[in-house]
Amino acid sequence: MTPHTSGPPAVSTKVSRRAGTAGFLGTLIEYFEFISYGHLTIVIAPQFFPSDNEATSVLSGLLVFASGYLVRPLGGIYFGWLGDRHGRRAALVATVVLMGGASVVLGLLPTYSAVGALAPILLVITRLIQGFSAGGEMIGSATYVTESAPEAKRGLYSSLTPLGSTCGIGLAGLTAGVIALSLTPEQMSEWGWRIPFLLCLPLTLLALWVRVGLEDSPEFRQMVEQSEITKVPVLTALRAYPANVARVASFALVVNVVGAVGTTYMTVHLIADLHMPRAQVFLLMGGMAVFNALAMLIAGRLIDRLGALRVLGIGLICSLAVALPIFWLIDATPTLLVVAPLMAIWQFAAGTQTPPMLGLATALFPRRIRYSGAALGFNIGVIFGAGLTPSVSQYLMNWSGNSFAPAYLVIIVSLAGLVVLFLSRRALGNTLAGRRARTADREAVGEPRAEPADPVRAGIEMAGDPAPCRPAGEATGTGS
Repeated sequence: MTPHTSGPPAVSTKVSRRAGTAGFLGTLIEYFEFISYGHLTIVIAPQFFPSDNEATSVLSGLLVFASGYLVRPLGGIYFGWLGDRHGRRAALVATVVLMGGASVVLGLLPTYSAVGALAPILLVITRLIQGFSAGGEMIGSATYVTESAPEAKRGLYSSLTPLGSTCGIGLAGLTAGVIALSLTPEQMSEWGWRIPFLLCLPLTLLALWVRVGLEDSPEFRQMVEQSEITKVPVLTALRAYPANVARVASFALVVNVVGAVGTTYMTVHLIADLHMPRAQVFLLMGGMAVFNALAMLIAGRLIDRLGALRVLGIGLICSLAVALPIFWLIDATPTLLVVAPLMAIWQFAAGTQTPPMLGLATALFPRRIRYSGAALGFNIGVIFGAGLTPSVSQYLMNWSGNSFAPAYLVIIVSLAGLVVLFLSRRALGNTLAGRRARTADREAVGEPRAEPADPVRAGIEMAGDPAPCRPAGEATGTGS
């Protein structure tokens, strides 16, 4: 095989840190808003879907929660096109403006008692706008941060984007808890639920200030210089890398099921089914973000040493092993002293999975279509993973009468994820094998230490599989 000597441009520590901060803040806002809605569904739902049956109102509210995920692939396609054609920075500025603005609007919406059937319609529209913008946020941030990070520390820097989401989840829980402790149930229902969404305004302005001051990623600037811009990158991704789109979708689905069961569904379950105090549950779920964040930072360091495939596999095995025992113990003794350590274990296991999943998503596509290809696969997985899991879990429990049903769901998807990892190991080759393995393999075949120009294709070739055919015109950047 002819050695590849060209590679991504060198980046300074200052650029890497600014990129990491920008990615962190954007995903913090995204998940702060999404999880705030999830935590407060039990309060918000009756305001927009009044019913004599509380379970019916909550299920309607969870379905609205899911609606925000249904349009994420459309957002991923649009912002992927924007990011691959006009720059990662332009896409990330647009996502944070749309996402933050829609969140503030949600906090100002009239309820059913004020405008009748128009209220749930406005709620759904707002959630659709949020979902559309969120479709380009997480992968856009991961792409920008990864391309702006030094090669030897890409795993560590890749953990900063999901770390922002974890902090958003924690902040959402703490905010909801403080509000619940400070207000009466009547005040919470009348206006208290609006506070988290209105708090998105200063957070959005801060993130916008950081992102407007950024340069585009070094790799995108190099793409422009070398005329690698693709006309319709999502079509190129589907045509040349369909298997990788499917892999990313599978990994995203699995990881998001584990996360959604442990956050959105568990919050509703503890309050509505096990009758734990609402404020206590909100504060507990907010505090659990510490363990999730710690796991992400550890996973980021491990990716640079062991590779994303191995780290993701370890995380899935952990979730598979603890899901059923945790549900059994929580249902048997729903007290804070029992629930807190069990949820800490769950969140730690879940936290080890997101950084390698995002690392896989961005590394499985060459840079000319990276944003579009990764966003498409990721958002397809998120629809079924994060968007539908709370509703499906609630339905399975109601249908079966078995409160362990969500645990069985986690076990099934974790096993499926491990199967996909196993079947993918040869096709992926050494692409994401970790720093030590990559260096050893390059030295063994006499290659220089520089990274290959297209790491995915190089990894597939080293594994013995033929590289995907480049579409006509793609070499010059004129393909579709």
